[in-house]
Amino acid sequence: MAKIQMTLNINGVRFPTQRVKLSEFEAKVYKLIPVGKENAVSLAYLAKTLNVDTRTIVSAVRGMRLKSLDIGSGRDVGYYRFKDPQEYAEWMATYRKEEFERSKVYEAMKRTPMAQKITIITNDSKENKHEEISN
Repeated sequence: MAKIQMTLNINGVRFPTQRVKLSEFEAKVYKLIPVGKENAVSLAYLAKTLNVDTRTIVSAVRGMRLKSLDIGSGRDVGYYRFKDPQEYAEWMATYRKEEFERSKVYEAMKRTPMAQKITIITNDSKENKHEEISN
């Protein structure tokens, strides 16, 4: 397991230094991700370089983000490590907006004909179980 030293300084507030444990594969991916959006590398490049499929890279990056590593990305840009607070803030704003848009679709999908059908089936099933218990 590789360890990466991390410190964070935002608006003069220093967060404690922490060591992040990365798997051997995560460490390889992390080393290939450059600093700065202008130097970003594509998902395809990472997958080809490490001889894995793209899902493996996406999963590794997700895992590293969950370990609080500063990794940004963009559809037309690729993966990069934040070089400054502005890159971080831009990525966070974009990610939040995408998350909000996805949540609207998720809520709308709860009201589709198929969702209504499933609700009816579930309610009928619960009523039948309740009747069996009562008898």
